[in-house]
Amino acid sequence: MSKGRSKWTVPTIIIVIVVVALAIYFIVQTPGFIKPKEVTLTGTVTTTGTGTTPEKITFTSMRDGKTYVAVVVGGGNPGTYTISLPNGDSYKVTITWKILGLLTGGTADAGTLNLDTFETSIEKNWAG
Repeated sequence: MSKGRSKWTVPTIIIVIVVVALAIYFIVQTPGFIKPKEVTLTGTVTTTGTGTTPEKITFTSMRDGKTYVAVVVGGGNPGTYTISLPNGDSYKVTITWKILGLLTGGTADAGTLNLDTFETSIEKNWAG
């Protein structure tokens, strides 16, 4: 009887290894199954003051205070931005704006972003 067991032991181990390897492969390849370390945010930035245009949008980590800045492009109101941020953190969001034709401007608090997602990219529009 021990000869019968040893005859099936190696094929059984190989089958188990192949099944486990395939399961791990499909888990890792399934989009949204594992949270990404970074998330790409895109969207629009709008300022509400008359004659103002958004210049940049700043995300400040509420965990460690690190800042991430995206320049707002498009030259108008609204403008667009793209930035990659570490996932699993909350950020204070600030919009820096300027008055058309002048170098002066100001900042506006745009709220908080709680970033904890399975997505690798999301669209988020801001106003300030």
